Amino acid sequence: MAAPEVTYAYYSGTYGGTLDEGGFAAALPHALAEVRRLTWPNDPVALGAEEAWRRAVCAAADVDAAYGCTGGAGGLSSITTGTVSMSFGGGGGAPAYDADVARAVSGELVGTGLLFMGLG
Repeated sequence: MAAPEVTYAYYSGTYGGTLDEGGFAAALPHALAEVRRLTWPNDPVALGAEEAWRRAVCAAADVDAAYGCTGGAGGLSSITTGTVSMSFGGGGGAPAYDADVARAVSGELVGTGLLFMGLG
């Protein structure tokens, strides 16, 4: 699959993203991996969906940045400072990360054919 390139110029200008260049660069590998995971084996170029694919990568980058550019690994579930302790849901962050990325990506790709993984 020949994936369209997603640059910071596209992200900040065309997509209207708000991450700085360093944040975008840190989130981009995770975003690309997630969009590929959710669209495989479909080819955005063959389907004429390059713009939607780029927007999906940008949306996934925003989600990844919100999770600390971790790719969903090691999500924060609790913190203790002195005598104050806070919990943020049940362990691990991967299920929430996966759901948030999938929601963001599918919002950009619905109707393009890129999300179809069934038999032809």
